Amino acid sequence: MRAFIKIGDREIEMAANAASPYIYNHVFNEDFLQKLQSKDPDSDLFQKMGFIMAEQAKEDKISELMKLNMDKYFEWLTQFEPVDVLLATGEISGLYMGQAIESSVPKSEGV
Repeated sequence: MRAFIKIGDREIEMAANAASPYIYNHVFNEDFLQKLQSKDPDSDLFQKMGFIMAEQAKEDKISELMKLNMDKYFEWLTQFEPVDVLLATGEISGLYMGQAIESSVPKSEGV
């Protein structure tokens, strides 16, 4: 699933797919799905996922996505004002969760 998410005054293309949580785990050394299901998820959970999804929209080669790291995450964050990404987390989570919901609903045949 792809969409443009407004972060501050910029429109950032993001893509989510089944690999997104695994790329997140690789980059941040955290279990995204476990954090998502916790009663007290980190406030930056979807800021970090926003970075992953923005990079997935730019790059489709998994070998390149596996080169992502914290330095690149911090570089990505520096293009925004301090609260811009935080304010966009609802849209970012909506894109990710929409992908998760859409992929779990069987598609009707012949429609």
